Amino acid sequence: MTEASIGSLPAYVDPTARIFGDVMLEQDCSLWPYAVVRSERGHVRIGKCASVQDHAMIHIGWNDPTIIGDYCTVGHRAVLHGCTLEPGCLIGIGATIMERCVIGHGSIVAAHSFLPAGTIIPPNSLVMGTPGRVTRVLDKLHGNIIDALLYRENAHAYATGNHRVWEIAEMALLAEEAEAILEREHHQWIERGIPGSYSTDEE
Repeated sequence: MTEASIGSLPAYVDPTARIFGDVMLEQDCSLWPYAVVRSERGHVRIGKCASVQDHAMIHIGWNDPTIIGDYCTVGHRAVLHGCTLEPGCLIGIGATIMERCVIGHGSIVAAHSFLPAGTIIPPNSLVMGTPGRVTRVLDKLHGNIIDALLYRENAHAYATGNHRVWEIAEMALLAEEAEAILEREHHQWIERGIPGSYSTDEE
């Protein structure tokens, strides 16, 4: 079923998740029930502490890998197809993002939005509609990272059979950790985006 390479240990890969081809799973990422990741050409990278939620579909374009940056959350039934998510993005339920799209760090793509091929979204944007358009600039990067950390905690709990950890989640501690992540890593995202993005010499 899987030819995935593991950067270190993912937090959780549900037994029903399906992984095929050249797929890199980074530390503390998670794949939830019935998520599908296929890469018959190019590659897929799922970044550190990123989550791919239930029934999401991750595929590649013909010449375009799919890159999910660190601390991203890909919502239920979302489709990513040969696109790049910079770190700290939140992709809403049922959204579709097509080839060569780049979603800037800290952005939110609203539920059921459709982004046609080649759409470039600046950092810290709220995207809505079909076709998806930037409706406003917002500062949700810190909150998006907290969401990613919350799913990391959930993933570690699911790996041990505990499905109720959110009842005791310590949000204040997660907020502090998110702040430390921003202080440590945010400047790199501004300078160069994420490693392995579609704009590298692989094109």
